[in-house]
Amino acid sequence: MTSTVESLTQPEAIVDEYVRQGFESIFLRHISPYGFAVKSAPRIGYETDSFLEFFKKALGYIIELNQRGVRLVESYSTLLLTRILTSQPTGYVDLQSPAGIGIAALIYNYNGKVYAADEGRMLAEMGDDTFCLGHVRDSYRSLFMDSQLLPMLLQSMVEAVPMCSDCAFQLYCGTDPVFHHRTQGDFVGHRPTSAFCRRNMEVIRHLLMLLNDDPKSARVLRSWVQ
Repeated sequence: MTSTVESLTQPEAIVDEYVRQGFESIFLRHISPYGFAVKSAPRIGYETDSFLEFFKKALGYIIELNQRGVRLVESYSTLLLTRILTSQPTGYVDLQSPAGIGIAALIYNYNGKVYAADEGRMLAEMGDDTFCLGHVRDSYRSLFMDSQLLPMLLQSMVEAVPMCSDCAFQLYCGTDPVFHHRTQGDFVGHRPTSAFCRRNMEVIRHLLMLLNDDPKSARVLRSWVQ
């Protein structure tokens, strides 16, 4: 589910509706800075800290439901927990180094253009074709070797990104060059003011706190990781 400002005051009600509809998982997503969300931002947008407060309340309620015997997992937490607790890959594009754009997925648009990520396709609809790698008629070499993909990937290595290189959470995180290009003007971005960085660091910190300090919650979280 994609959170709007109206969602932030109703974490329990949203989770309850997912349970009522028979779902066994929910992905608590922040709103993205692409497409219609940009035009609607004054009406549906919010600050990062507001989303984090919502996320923690919803996650706490989901854990509580699990303790009562209601099976529901939070998908983003599960992705992070898989990286924290196991050596297994997740395949999630935003949590890879180098970034998964282009190498984990290619997006073919209706007009034949090929994009390194679906967010890159959405940017193109806004007039920014930065993440277009070519056309469906182009060769493999053209799309992967002669396009801007390799420079993008080079700048997305967390081991070399300023501040990421020294971050304790480096092994669990990614860089998301599309998000930083859109919000901060380049593929690397500025970590102290990056909403991507703020969200991931706080969610990872919160999960580690639960694993370390709250045995009952830790048992639920560990049960989500296969």
